[in-house]
Amino acid sequence: MAKSGCPTTDSILLLRTTESTLWGARMVGKTALGKYRLLRSLGSGSNAEVFLAEPIRFPEYRVVVKRIHDHVVKHPKFRQLFEAEIRSMANFDHPYAVGLIEASLDDPLGPCLVMEYVHGVTLEVLLAKSKRLHPERVGRLLGCFCHALQAAHAAGIIHRDLKPSNLMVQRPDTPQESLKVMDFGFAGFSAKPHIQLAELTGHGPIYAIGTPGYVSPEMIRGDRVDSRSDLYSVGVILFEMLTGWLPFRYNTQDRLLAAHIKEPPPRFHKIGCAFIPPAVEGVVQLALSKFPNERQQSAYELAEAYGQALKTDYLEATAPEGWEPMAEPVKEPEPLDDTPTIPRDPYHVLFEFQVLIPERMAAAKLRGFVEDSGAEVLTSDPGLIRMRVGMPTGYKEKNSGLFGWFASVRRPSVQQGQEPIEIELHMNKPDPSHPRLHVVVACQPMKDYLPKDRLDWHARCDQLHTLLRQYLGA
Repeated sequence: MAKSGCPTTDSILLLRTTESTLWGARMVGKTALGKYRLLRSLGSGSNAEVFLAEPIRFPEYRVVVKRIHDHVVKHPKFRQLFEAEIRSMANFDHPYAVGLIEASLDDPLGPCLVMEYVHGVTLEVLLAKSKRLHPERVGRLLGCFCHALQAAHAAGIIHRDLKPSNLMVQRPDTPQESLKVMDFGFAGFSAKPHIQLAELTGHGPIYAIGTPGYVSPEMIRGDRVDSRSDLYSVGVILFEMLTGWLPFRYNTQDRLLAAHIKEPPPRFHKIGCAFIPPAVEGVVQLALSKFPNERQQSAYELAEAYGQALKTDYLEATAPEGWEPMAEPVKEPEPLDDTPTIPRDPYHVLFEFQVLIPERMAAAKLRGFVEDSGAEVLTSDPGLIRMRVGMPTGYKEKNSGLFGWFASVRRPSVQQGQEPIEIELHMNKPDPSHPRLHVVVACQPMKDYLPKDRLDWHARCDQLHTLLRQYLGA
């Protein structure tokens, strides 16, 4: 196992806390936007809890209500981000994409979105049941998939989180089988990175935060992302549908991300899938190229190449009738400037830097810093991690009252120049569509161990700052 000790991909996908489950159960029966009764929870992700709901006036129908999590709402730019995402989704409509019905920022339950309810099963569930799909069936689903992506990309929308759980298969196992893409337009909600405490310490539950199994190499490298990043994710999904396996199957996050950047996907014959036509494999392998300019350049080009490999025009066979593309691209949200303001004193030292690194890769790197420096992680909230470095053995927090007084008197001593350092790591994404992190490192002493040599203190803080930069690749 890699040194970072990151959680397995399966645990990142599947683990949810009992607290989140109980919270979702308490919401059942409540009404969103004054007209949608919540029937049951459909699941919880890093940004929202999803509920099946019924319109009170039309109880025979069903919709999906997404209630945004409180930690996301606390972001100071949340209203701006929410409104921008709603504009994006409202202006994009396609038969093969799940549509937005309405939304509210100020609902008593919290900010909510009401989405079209799609009958069917997710591709994730279908693959769990069927293991792999026939190449011709894959082609029909790919035709629907690429129609939706081509329209979204033409409208200036990049999904950035394509995976089987975000693809709904309608009328499965019938000649009328089709596919709808879910969760267009939610990338901006993660402007304030949330690296969970369990990711840094290895202890405790991890909320569902998605999987790195489908992420493009350019997102991991920190390059600017365009529509061809989505095509890489499509390549991963094609590989999985055809072979029953992901191209890279490491059980630690850092090794998996490194494989996307450096390792070629295995050839089909080496994983027991020699029966798949070589021309089909060639299309998939090309989509999995490490750099965008080496792949197919559009969703239509990818679908056309797959169809040519099987001598079938899947785009024509799945073309939605009567759909007209939107006239103008959707404008992306303005970049955010959310630098924290931190008070200054002679021993309060600040450092700032920017780094091109995806949030999940940052989590893996910071886990390594915590382990190698012996840091104690105190809290991890959206955009803020608090740590201590150099704590003496046997130190305990003070309590109030007489016992607290004794504890303060008997606290372990430290040598001059070895005083513990408290670190606050502030992080935000100035542009939510880009994996660039703006980082502020704030170092300060503990009141129980005040340093006496200011120059030495600043030098020690600078060493920690330099070490953090090295771990994050700045």
